[in-house]
Amino acid sequence: MAHTEIVVLGGGISGLAAACALQHSRADYMLLERRPSVGGLTRTSQVGDFCFDYTGHFLHLRRYESPSKIPFAGLQDSDWKRVERRSACYVANTMVTAPIQYNLGELPQDILDKCIQSYEQRQMDGRSCGTSFRDYIVRNFGTALADLFLIPQNEKTFAISLDGLCMNAIKRFFPVADDAAIRRGIRGESALTAGYNSTFWYPVIGGIEALTRGFSRGLGRISENQDVCSIDLKRRTLRTVKGTEITWDALLTSVPLPSFCRMTGEPDLIEAAKQLTHSTTVAVNVGLRGEVAAPLANRHWVYVPDRNLPIYRVGVYSNISDGTCAPGRVALYAEVGLSAEQVCQLDLLSLESEVLSCLEKLEWLDRSKVECVMSHILHCAYVHHTPVAERLVGSIFDRFSTARVFPIGRYGRWDYTSMEDSIEDGISTVDKVLK
Repeated sequence: MAHTEIVVLGGGISGLAAACALQHSRADYMLLERRPSVGGLTRTSQVGDFCFDYTGHFLHLRRYESPSKIPFAGLQDSDWKRVERRSACYVANTMVTAPIQYNLGELPQDILDKCIQSYEQRQMDGRSCGTSFRDYIVRNFGTALADLFLIPQNEKTFAISLDGLCMNAIKRFFPVADDAAIRRGIRGESALTAGYNSTFWYPVIGGIEALTRGFSRGLGRISENQDVCSIDLKRRTLRTVKGTEITWDALLTSVPLPSFCRMTGEPDLIEAAKQLTHSTTVAVNVGLRGEVAAPLANRHWVYVPDRNLPIYRVGVYSNISDGTCAPGRVALYAEVGLSAEQVCQLDLLSLESEVLSCLEKLEWLDRSKVECVMSHILHCAYVHHTPVAERLVGSIFDRFSTARVFPIGRYGRWDYTSMEDSIEDGISTVDKVLK
């Protein structure tokens, strides 16, 4: 049986950042990754003339001035471009600048009038006095805009009723309404396009995998194809499918929390895992020859709230960077959110055909110009911040702390975070472990 002072489970960006910090501190560590290569969901597939990320992964920075300032990533700013977001919401057959709540003046007049009236009466709506994500939306923006866009868009994305989600964990990405900005947008005087994702960074050539390549470059203790099948918290021991056993002094895990709980074999943690839910996203990537369709021209991504359409968002990689495909080509993706029940019934070929038909009906692509289609399935996409999860996660972490287990990253911590948050979490957790 081998012993390693600090084991890192998972080679996504939080695990890679943690491993870099450990190597920098000359700690005895080992990173175990179950796939043949590291990167987690921050990866890129190259298909012929096209690069497709696992989904719309863009590098939003708040703590760091630019990519070169990210600790341990070894990035050069010249390899990245800073992009000003150009996104829209497709409602009532109209492209409205996102965020829609601050650009209401772009709506057709009859719909605008309803949204204004509802916004003025929002505090009188007794339905909005609760603490769910749905209540939070109605209380801030009124029922008309909520029903038009905010509720269906988020329910399609999260693949769950917003009545079942708590508002607290979402607030950073969906802040309280800015009344002055809403009224400016209604008058068409000034469209507010700010927000956490108003600017982002993206590689000049290729896809977002450049970020994980930066972290993994030079790491000496990565063991790939190591699928951990069991965790003994009392003995601080793990076992891999290949039969390798490793003991640890501290373990950092970015493995999705329900999966890690099941690995322990402990009945109460297994039961807790059953109550932690999430959505699945299928990203249908499409490579086209020719020019981007006119409705998508100059758009980075478009939100699609219509419940009669399967997709919740469409993005155009080649509008963000022409380095994602060969000249004369277009690279785009369409995302579909699925619940656990829908995943069990998933027919991927049928879903891809349905998505292509939808995009053609919208006149967002010409199917005769499609050169390739490939899909990425993100089985764990959006964590569901339910009341049950909010009660359980803290107690699970308390159990882990006695075994010196430290969850990191979006899925290890069972949280809704950005890539930058995950990187910082991996690094700061190492600082805590080594104290």
